[in-house]
Amino acid sequence: MEFIASALGSIPALFWGERAIAALGVRLVCDDYMLVIDDADFDDAVQQLRSEGFQDWAWSYGSVDPSFYTGRLRENIYRRIVNDFSNLDRNSARFVFPLEQQKQPQHSTAKVALLPSSYAHICIRSALNDTLTRDGNIIYPDGALLLQSFVQTLLREPVAGIWTSMLEMWAISYVYGELMLSDDTLDACDDEEAKAWFNENIDRFGRGIVRITCTKRLGRVGYHESLASRGPA
Repeated sequence: MEFIASALGSIPALFWGERAIAALGVRLVCDDYMLVIDDADFDDAVQQLRSEGFQDWAWSYGSVDPSFYTGRLRENIYRRIVNDFSNLDRNSARFVFPLEQQKQPQHSTAKVALLPSSYAHICIRSALNDTLTRDGNIIYPDGALLLQSFVQTLLREPVAGIWTSMLEMWAISYVYGELMLSDDTLDACDDEEAKAWFNENIDRFGRGIVRITCTKRLGRVGYHESLASRGPA
């Protein structure tokens, strides 16, 4: 993460996706990096990574190199991936690490995706003025902010498929379920559609859903699990 932060220079970025969930203590195996950049800084952030040797990932975020998908079955899988991730691909810039960095095991196959703040429904300026954990120019969101962002992003996706299923899993199974967020976490959100979707998917006004706690480990030094229960900005 330090290499990406350094490559971005002074541009602030908010940690997002599976690695952001893992940083809150959920046990996940994570390969790729996703960061949200303010719309006004997005083009500059893309150029910063390119100037630091990051190489464009020309294919879908959800795929490996298309040459892998040989044979009818794999070709059908690839077409589905391209279709299901199409909106994310249109709204992101994707990279692999510079060749020298790819020699390190943690970077050898990892992708780095930059997302504009409007796509992720996060106000970076507000996050900078909030009490969220920061490490230099990297902002680490709490569980409530991630939950709201995942739900709002999911609801605006034009294609239901692998990507929307991932967003739902992140929101309900991981953030709400494993971090034990309160049922009223999104009550202060002004997005009525997001609130309604969340309440329905946790069966808030019915019997509810079963959540099984597990022992959590900190994802980074100084990042306490209590951050998971704070309300969104």
